[in-house]
Amino acid sequence: SRWMMWAAYIDPNYSGGEYDEYFGDNPPGTLDCHSPDSEWVLIGVYRQEFYQYIEQISKHLWAIDDYEYIVALAGLEYMTDDECFGVGYDENGNQLYASVQPLEGGSFQMGLYSDEQCLVLNTKTGYTYDDFAEKSELNLGSKDQTTDDAFHAQAYEYWYDTQEYTLTNLNTVYDDFKYCTSCVDYPTYQDGYFIGDDGTDDDDLINQCWKFYSHDSYNCDADC
Repeated sequence: SRWMMWAAYIDPNYSGGEYDEYFGDNPPGTLDCHSPDSEWVLIGVYRQEFYQYIEQISKHLWAIDDYEYIVALAGLEYMTDDECFGVGYDENGNQLYASVQPLEGGSFQMGLYSDEQCLVLNTKTGYTYDDFAEKSELNLGSKDQTTDDAFHAQAYEYWYDTQEYTLTNLNTVYDDFKYCTSCVDYPTYQDGYFIGDDGTDDDDLINQCWKFYSHDSYNCDADC
């Protein structure tokens, strides 16, 4: 499996301001738990199955017509949830396998490997994942019943532009999550639509850290 590392922190200076504590005009709190100088306190480090990490964020943060939502779904569809799978053969007839390839700085792309565990990156072939994978049709979920042709045309463009092996658009959308961000999704969506009236009622808000922890996340120890 490929794993994404994430960490949970608490703010010892939290004063009960909820959303306004960290967002809006001149918020008193600061989301800086990624900083070496932060006063936030680390409470746990975890590893989560990579596909689940991307998917859980996509489900609850964005509206169905948001660029980020379309890019996230397109990227997930293109990378697939297979851990390591055969895609074809190189120029010499050797089997090639595909999986997520970790890159420096927390980025990632789809790489081609020489072994069935996707541990040995094939650096000799001139092929890329794009030579074997097919772009898929736009699919924003079963609730997407809109007949807005202009929206669908734009969504198709975002979708197809995302489905390439470097996953550049997907990396860009997820860059913010390399830094400190609130566990609570505000407003909260479910698959592109508000939970409740506007996704901001206390009973409707989703704790993203709990979603991570409850979906293929495991406590990290020294061997993580």
